[in-house]
Amino acid sequence: MMSRPKPGETEDDLLKMQEEFLREKKQNTNYQPAAQVVNLRRTEHQTTKRTSTNETASRKPSKYAVSKGLSRNNEKRPRTEASTSTFMGEIVEKNCEPEDVKSVEIDDDKVYYPKVLPSILGTIIEKNIDNHIDFNHSKPIPSDSFPAVIKRDPTITPGHKSIHAQHLEKLCGKKEIKMDIDEPHSSIKPSLINQQPSLKTLNLPNKSFILSSKDADSIHIENNEILGKMSEREILEEQQKLLSSLDPKLIEYIKTKRQQNTLKAEAQSVTSSKSTDLSEPICMEVVKTIDNEENELNYGYIQDNDILSNPNVNKWLHFDQLEKDKLEWMKAISESKKVKPDEPYEARFDFRGYLLPYTINYTEETKTLFHHGEEPHRPGYSIVELIELSRSTITQQRVMALNTIAGILEYYIAGTYKDILELPITKLFFMIRIAMDENKTIILEPALKAMRNLLYNKIDEAALDALIGFDEGCYQPCLENDKSEIEELESKESEFKDFHLAEIDLITALMRTDILQRLYYIMDIIKPSFNCVQYSLQILIRLCRDSESTVKQIIDMDHLMSIIIANFIPTTSINFNFDPNIVYKGKPILPALKLLRVLSLQTKEIGDTLIKKYGILQPLSEYICSKVDGTYGLQIQIEALSILSNLLHYELGVESCVAVCPVIITMLYNHVQGTNIYIKSSVISATHAAVVLQFINKLLHCNLNLDNYKHQMYPLLKEGVQKWLTQVANCESFTCGHLRLVCSILDCCATVLQYENLTLPFLNNTLESLMNSSGFKELIKHLVLSSNLLSGIENNCFHTIKNLVNLNSIVINSTQNNLPILNITSPIPFLASLFKVLAIINEKNISNGFIEHVLKYLRKFANKTPSLCDNWFTRMETDFIFYTVKIATQCNIAESEKDLLYTVANKLCYVLRADKKMELEFLFKHIIFNKQWFSSEKLFSLLSLSGKDGVMKVLTNAYDIKSCYSSVINLNYSYCNRNVVLRKWKEPILPRDWIYLPILTLYGNSQELKSTPKLVGEHASKVAEQEAKTKELIIISSLEWILFNEICFPDLLKEIDVTDRFCRIMCVFLCDNSLFLEPSIKLLLHKCTEVLFKSRNKFNFDKDLIGLNNFQDFFTQFLEHFQGVSYGDPCFAACVLVPLAQKHNVKWRKILWSEYAGCLRALDCPENYLCYDLNDYLYPEENDESLLKCYFRALNSNLLRRGTIVYRIAEHHVNRFKLRKTSNV
Repeated sequence: MMSRPKPGETEDDLLKMQEEFLREKKQNTNYQPAAQVVNLRRTEHQTTKRTSTNETASRKPSKYAVSKGLSRNNEKRPRTEASTSTFMGEIVEKNCEPEDVKSVEIDDDKVYYPKVLPSILGTIIEKNIDNHIDFNHSKPIPSDSFPAVIKRDPTITPGHKSIHAQHLEKLCGKKEIKMDIDEPHSSIKPSLINQQPSLKTLNLPNKSFILSSKDADSIHIENNEILGKMSEREILEEQQKLLSSLDPKLIEYIKTKRQQNTLKAEAQSVTSSKSTDLSEPICMEVVKTIDNEENELNYGYIQDNDILSNPNVNKWLHFDQLEKDKLEWMKAISESKKVKPDEPYEARFDFRGYLLPYTINYTEETKTLFHHGEEPHRPGYSIVELIELSRSTITQQRVMALNTIAGILEYYIAGTYKDILELPITKLFFMIRIAMDENKTIILEPALKAMRNLLYNKIDEAALDALIGFDEGCYQPCLENDKSEIEELESKESEFKDFHLAEIDLITALMRTDILQRLYYIMDIIKPSFNCVQYSLQILIRLCRDSESTVKQIIDMDHLMSIIIANFIPTTSINFNFDPNIVYKGKPILPALKLLRVLSLQTKEIGDTLIKKYGILQPLSEYICSKVDGTYGLQIQIEALSILSNLLHYELGVESCVAVCPVIITMLYNHVQGTNIYIKSSVISATHAAVVLQFINKLLHCNLNLDNYKHQMYPLLKEGVQKWLTQVANCESFTCGHLRLVCSILDCCATVLQYENLTLPFLNNTLESLMNSSGFKELIKHLVLSSNLLSGIENNCFHTIKNLVNLNSIVINSTQNNLPILNITSPIPFLASLFKVLAIINEKNISNGFIEHVLKYLRKFANKTPSLCDNWFTRMETDFIFYTVKIATQCNIAESEKDLLYTVANKLCYVLRADKKMELEFLFKHIIFNKQWFSSEKLFSLLSLSGKDGVMKVLTNAYDIKSCYSSVINLNYSYCNRNVVLRKWKEPILPRDWIYLPILTLYGNSQELKSTPKLVGEHASKVAEQEAKTKELIIISSLEWILFNEICFPDLLKEIDVTDRFCRIMCVFLCDNSLFLEPSIKLLLHKCTEVLFKSRNKFNFDKDLIGLNNFQDFFTQFLEHFQGVSYGDPCFAACVLVPLAQKHNVKWRKILWSEYAGCLRALDCPENYLCYDLNDYLYPEENDESLLKCYFRALNSNLLRRGTIVYRIAEHHVNRFKLRKTSNV
């Protein structure tokens, strides 16, 4: 037999033993191990029996077996049984003698069991009891459902009685021991404990714990008698009255004193103990009621349950050595410190993502927000804690964290937390993206919701959806971020990390994470709930608004688009009510149709792909032809009609659109008969009617042969125009949502007038009735209040995110939360459509009447700097102003109103966006450079200039000036682009200082380094000569126009700072080496500077200048150019001397007198050319020693010519300095 392992042996020793054992076992098949596993169950396998019986036979019985009378032949119970049941023994009848069954002994491990002797059970004799026992008088059940724990006295020593018996004798033998519990150390104790038994068994105290005078006992007895006569409810009511009338500090003092006396009290007698136990239910109820009242007073803090503060903690069982560090988590919530108003603290949020204050009351509703984190006294969860929980292995914690982050992002994107906190958007983005890779729906849904809330701005999308039915709804913005920074970094770095990319552009970073493939897997393989599908589609909608390249990736992903079309845009009837369970059940989903609407607005190629590759025309036609009753069906039809209208814009799907014309005409008939624009009527019904009319409008635009349908359409259009315009004229209140119906039908009329060359007399008559109606006057009352351009809202009132573009549709920190033009009572979209029709009708009387209504608005626009020019929704207002100006050119405008409309048109030039070049061309041709719009007053102001100066040529050369500006702005083009996605919708066509644009363009070209070699020869000379003439013409035209505006329209130039205007005139000298010496240009420069010098007190060269990095570099360049090619030009010199006045910064004087002293000899001009008086260059006296040294050095050298302006300046300051030195000595 092998030896067993011994202590100290290593693993190598064990391996050697194993090898020896295996070797022996291989040689000897009967070889037995040193130890064997024994099966003690009833059914024993024979191989587990021991082979040796000699050793077990000689084994002696144990003392226990001997005491129980076990013989050697009956040592143990049988291990095997013949019965098939191993769980039930023999059934023995009671009071019967057991049969003598001889037990069969089985050889096993000799474990002895006691034998049950028959003598143990004797005859059962009933006991006769004469005395009756009152079972109702038993001691009450303890409130804890278990007997009270007794802590023994450590002073008792073992003796003739047990320690427990001695302890009971010490406690008066029969006394009931009250359990030492952890009572609240600051809870209000009722004055009702342990009085002698009364009829009401109230728990009254046996002494006064507050009073200590001689009369304390008598007062206490009297109080107990009064309390004994009162019911429990009356006691509680009186107690509440006392608590509400006493000072809280006094109550706290009484509680503390009562508790201290209670802790010092001795053990009570058996009688009083019984009385206390009998009255325990009442007492506990009283204490519970008081504790609830106290919780209301203390705002629910759980300090009363602080275990560590209990004075009896050391007396508890097994608490002789208190480990406080293990009980820290059970401590009460400490009271929050008071935070100063300006002191920052970490943001914490509730489960909805709402920002919580520094502290809140601890109540049943808020207690779940408190946890044992870094700040247990503060409610809510911080961003760091939520990020940690989002990576937890516990699913519920991850779900809670993701839901909370989704709520936080929803509030943050909406601008609720603007100027309050900044979120780590990039970190949250990657955390959410990782969570989206989970396949569990319970985690996937909050992750998708969080990503949706981050990318998909619900307010912006709702504002864009509100434009459906208006003409502006056929356009959409491109929300692409600036990619120039990405391109620059990619050219410098070989590896561009995802985090850096997300810091610049979230959408590009999201596309890099294969989001399209993941969304496909979610919608096709996982097939989650309706919410998950909706969130996924909304994420795709935001991706489609990013850029054309992103859209192309989506549209080229066949499997993604196919499952969207198959599952969410099926060919089926839509006459059903919405239910979230319809997803994946062959019913259309509204967000999927919106995705198609956004895609169809992109390009003609994408629209063609949607038709040919994905076959969207069939389900859309089915939706339009389907009968609907509910709201959800109407919404689906609205989306379907909008998609077809977008495709018709590119002349796609024409055959299918013509095929549904009978249904469209039926819809139009039903709306003409049943739809109204009154405020109580259905908005969705008005929207449905608007998109039906918009579909007809786009169909008429395609110049198709619709003779079979026109004879039905036109009468319905006539009836609809008369009905709805009459309702507008008579309405007392309105909403913009209802007016979209009128806008659509007016757009249809405009199309009929343009393409059919028809006259609509009924329209003129209806408009005349509308012009002076009370309803239209009610509309005009809301015009100014609904204006974006007059709102004064600045861009800092919006919440912007650097790496995610939004539309700024909600205003923060303002009296109004949304844009004025998006107000429910905004009339601007309606007025834009109305004035567009008026411009086409060209009826002077009607147009004059409507212009009279909007003159108040135009005056405000002319006298105020427009705001929100770059906002997407301002486009409707600019259209309205443009058509107002356009119909004004068709009317006989009074002389007094010419200047007003000219000012409006001039401002509109820099308000129009990059896609409005046709409108700008119209303004240039018909108003801005049209001398008929120069009022007599403005022409009279030109008489201050002599005719020989050539300035009056602006009246004769207006067309040439217009051609000059048009060529620089590139207005000479034919508009043929039908792409309605406006990628540069924030960029204006012209800057605010557009009258200086030709000069700035020439200046910019002159600063560019030309890499091409200089051409020589006769042809090159002619080209150079032609370029010089063109440049001269541009400069002359620009200076003439600038001078004209400075004299005739100075109010228009007030928006441009005078310092900026002066710097732009200085650019003329830098455009060429000699053009400023041309007589005509020289004269115009002198006149322009002369006008600017009248505002000399407003010059400030230390501020930031628009279009220039800084004035110092510009002034240095100006001095270098003067030093090289000035030729002693007096106007050039006068411009150099402007910053040298004593009122300006000394650094400008130092640059000239120290770094560019070579300019001093040529620097001179007549005094009448100077911007300031000569004394402004002499006083106050110069105190800068370094500059005085430069003056002294220039006077003692050959740098100055005597009698020049600069010589007199230097001489004066040096002499005054010498005089000061002499007087000081």
